[in-house]
Amino acid sequence: MGTAAGMVAAMRALLGTRESPPGSNHNFITTWYGFDGAWCDMTVSYAANQSGNLAACMGKFAWTVAHAQAFKNAGRWHYGLGGIRSGDIVFFDWSGGGSISGIDHVGVVEAVNSDGSITTIEGNTSDMCLRRRRKACVVGYGRPAYNGAAPLPSSDGMLRRGSTGTAVRTLQTNLNKVMKSGLTVDGQFGPATETALKAFQTRYKLEVDGIYGPKTAAMMKAALAGGSAPIPPRPRPPTGTLKVDGQFGPLTCAALQRSLNSHGASLAVDGAMGPNTRRALQKYLGVSQDGIIGPNTIRALQRKVGATADGIWGSGTTTKLQQKLNAGTF
Repeated sequence: MGTAAGMVAAMRALLGTRESPPGSNHNFITTWYGFDGAWCDMTVSYAANQSGNLAACMGKFAWTVAHAQAFKNAGRWHYGLGGIRSGDIVFFDWSGGGSISGIDHVGVVEAVNSDGSITTIEGNTSDMCLRRRRKACVVGYGRPAYNGAAPLPSSDGMLRRGSTGTAVRTLQTNLNKVMKSGLTVDGQFGPATETALKAFQTRYKLEVDGIYGPKTAAMMKAALAGGSAPIPPRPRPPTGTLKVDGQFGPLTCAALQRSLNSHGASLAVDGAMGPNTRRALQKYLGVSQDGIIGPNTIRALQRKVGATADGIWGSGTTTKLQQKLNAGTF
């Protein structure tokens, strides 16, 4: 059995790994796994295998939901960020939901920061393996059974009957604001707090279980802001000057998304070459909108930017694209 440090080292060795071509979900990691598909969890499995941690990480996975459920079934799952450590496997739901069934991304924790955020290493983020700083959209984390792994925190990060402390006082204060519950703010999650919480869950059409988990917390945040539905997370576009370097990274992708939006697309400018961006590019190029960046799409792109139309998206094609994007002529 390997260690958390070995797992993190294996992930660091993958930094900068790309798809070839961009948007194809193809690289040496997907070749190792056995098929070309969303490869964030394949990256975790690959690093686990390279560091002797595959069994510790619950095995070989490509589907994030099944991977998180495997940690939960093994008693190695924790909702939220409380108690998270370097080497933990952290799972995200970009819609802001808090259930395992909604998970759509995963990474490995490299460091825990003083502001409560985490630094992660993730595959398939902007079609690359990159280091990210995260705090929002975390569903929870799994703690692999590394050699010498620390035990999980005793709490699963959710508030329920019997919970005590500052978090309960905050909940009681918020229920009083939103529901006019008249609770005594004493930090004791007793029957009155449970009843008020269930009333809140009923009003906002949540599962009425009396447990203050991620979905209820997201709805509370929206309700405090006067909303009637959870506030979806806003993508943060990458910042910086687009260099003509032949590397298709987040800055190039974000510039491409802005250009496509100027031609009628309605893309979130997040620097990620996701299916909506791929289809918008295909629509602009006048080819089949199947979301797969294959030879036909690449040749159409190459003709558009003045690159050699060989159907292979290499650095030469990206260089020509970057030049067009910087000139505002794409």
